[in-house]
Parts: sequence; C-alpha cells; structure tokens
Amino acid sequence: MSTLLCQECGGEFEAKRSDAKWCSLCRVIKDREKLQRYERLHPAKCADCGKSIIRRSTRCHLCDNKSRVESNLGENNPNWKGGRTHNEGYIYILHPRQGKKHRYQAEHIIVWEKANGELPKGWLVHHLNGIRDDNRLENLEAKPRKCHNLKQAFEPYEKRIRQLEAELSKLAPQVKNAPRN
Repeated sequence: MSTLLCQECGGEFEAKRSDAKWCSLCRVIKDREKLQRYERLHPAKCADCGKSIIRRSTRCHLCDNKSRVESNLGENNPNWKGGRTHNEGYIYILHPRQGKKHRYQAEHIIVWEKANGELPKGWLVHHLNGIRDDNRLENLEAKPRKCHNLKQAFEPYEKRIRQLEAELSKLAPQVKNAPRN
C-alpha cells in the first residue's frame, strides 16, 4: 500500500495501485458524473410508462419487475403444479370465489359445497375417516363449529365398531364349530 494525493480534492489516501488518481469518495462522484453525461447523450424512455431509463434498458426498474411477475403467473410459472397444493394434509385448489380474498380453497369444502350448496357460516366440513386428503363426498360431513369436538367426532366410529363387534360375536360360534384342515 502506498499513500497518494487525490487529484480532485488534494487529500491523502491509501491505495494498492500506484497509478490511482482519486480517493474512494471522489471516485464515486466521478463515476456518477460519467453516468449522468452518458444518460444526457443517450436519452431513453420506458416503453410502458415513459420515465427516463438508463443505458440499454427497454423499461424502467418498476415496469420491468411488473412484467416479470405477470409473465410468470399461473401456468407460466416454472413451479406450477396444476393449481393444487398441500398443507397440513389438506389439498387446496386454485378456485376463484366471489367475495373471498384467498385464491386457494380447501378441496373438501369445494366438494361438499358442490353437492350441498354453500356452507353455512360457522360450520366446518369434517372428514369421517380422519384422512385429510380423502375428499370423497361420502367421507365428508358438515358440522357446526361448536359440535366439532373429539367426543362427537368419534361417535360415528364408536357406533360402527359396536355394529361390527356384534356381527363378529354372531359369527364367532360358527367359526369355533367349523372343521379345521
């Protein structure tokens, strides 16, 4: 490192190269002046909004970002998965609904509403078998939020288990008497 005098401000500065002419502050100012001279000699306007732009651009920074976002929406996006996504076991579908701010809607709600009409306010759609991505209509049941608790959620299963146990107990004597090979 050598100590040199800045040709612009006359101050001393440390430089790695012996042919340096300006200190770091004066170099930044010189670069800005050079850029401004270039822009005055080569004026350009944004194709979309008409603002002045720099160098070889066709759009200003803001319009360029907007065009990139618009060109990568939906099916044009490299991460597009057909409008379906998964979250916490549920399937969500790109489904524009009037008056709703979210574009993705839960598939089980869409299936239930298609068969039964709009879901009443304060109601939930419950999966009877407990599998969140099993969205068959026979597996879905709408309940008020206050009735959607563990005890009532397991009630249909408990009834079905009792039915199956009763059928099994009727078959058990027949199985004991059956000949074994």
